[in-house]
Amino acid sequence: MNITQELGKDLAKKIEKVLGRGVYLYDGNGIPLNVVSSSVNLSALKAIQEGGEVIEKREGKHFSCAPINYDGKVVGAVCAGDTKKDEAQEFANLAKGLVEVLLYEEFLVKNIHIANDLRSDFIKEVLTGTKIKTTEEAIEQGDIIGVNLRFKYAVMILKIDGLYNNHIEKHKKLPIEVTRIKFLDYLKEIEENLLCALEREVQSCIVYIGEGKFVMLKEIREENINTLNSYQVLKDSGKHIYKTLNKRFPGRASVSVGQYYPGLSGLRKSYEDANIALKLGEKVIPQKKVYHILDVAMFVGLLGEVTRTRANELSFQVLRDLYLDKDLLKTTRIFLECGMNLTKASKKLHLHRNTLIYRLNKVRELIGLNPAVFHDALQIKLGLMVNSDQDATVSVN
Repeated sequence: MNITQELGKDLAKKIEKVLGRGVYLYDGNGIPLNVVSSSVNLSALKAIQEGGEVIEKREGKHFSCAPINYDGKVVGAVCAGDTKKDEAQEFANLAKGLVEVLLYEEFLVKNIHIANDLRSDFIKEVLTGTKIKTTEEAIEQGDIIGVNLRFKYAVMILKIDGLYNNHIEKHKKLPIEVTRIKFLDYLKEIEENLLCALEREVQSCIVYIGEGKFVMLKEIREENINTLNSYQVLKDSGKHIYKTLNKRFPGRASVSVGQYYPGLSGLRKSYEDANIALKLGEKVIPQKKVYHILDVAMFVGLLGEVTRTRANELSFQVLRDLYLDKDLLKTTRIFLECGMNLTKASKKLHLHRNTLIYRLNKVRELIGLNPAVFHDALQIKLGLMVNSDQDATVSVN
């Protein structure tokens, strides 16, 4: 494996994040990867050519350069500096070990495929690629490799914290090639365990995408399912999958759930949902562990990569029934404008306090969010802010 400048910068960031200090990384020719320079570092080059540590002292600091090994070959060098020689050596070797582990993980992320390479590559292309452009084309190619895209699917992301690092730690005394093979078998075992938990849903399939995450095309067997009525079905499925994962990885598993949308574009949209749900769910409701996109829909606007149109669409889905009842919508708006104060809101609405409470309970029944509870009220408020036009309607595929 060649260490590209892009990969080198990514590795340097991870090292600084984990170890709390920065290092200098060099490719196999001794050229810096994470600093702006095209000149060869002679100490790094010597470490690469000789395959051993090189120490130099300049400007009152000691610099230790250690070779980076991958698959039995030296592919670069890592260099760390300190006023004390021993500390420079120690940190350089610590960083070297971390870089080598990260390189192997990088290999796994890019090259591991569950079941077979064709199926894995195909699913990744379906969800994120540009080569397959129509649903018919996806179905045709899927038939060839045994993925039946005529069924209805939603996308879920299953995450297991520390999956790779724990595996490496458990098998650290074994040669890296043996560890790699064992990890492949380990992934297949996890996949089979999950598919067994889904029982009769034989069309569901899973792909490992690295960083402890699997992508699942979750088969939907229920009839008359659509985007608007699929929430509970998929949320229940997510909880079931989470229970299976949590038995084996207690406290380390989480599941994010995208909605069902028809067609190829729908699958890609569902995958986008699942990614958004995971990012936001871990931040705003980490204790839940199962994050459906609609659970975090009101917070979508906080992500810079999500368009206002998309944020509007998702929040509208949550508040849809509220928008259909103008009296309840007005009641909710006034109640929130009054700082959730029942007395102030009832006076402003000219309603008896008990009538206001009844209406607020009705809102909770309609949308699953309670305006009288701060966390829920915050979500409703955010949703109403996104959908600033009271009479706006949003189409949902």
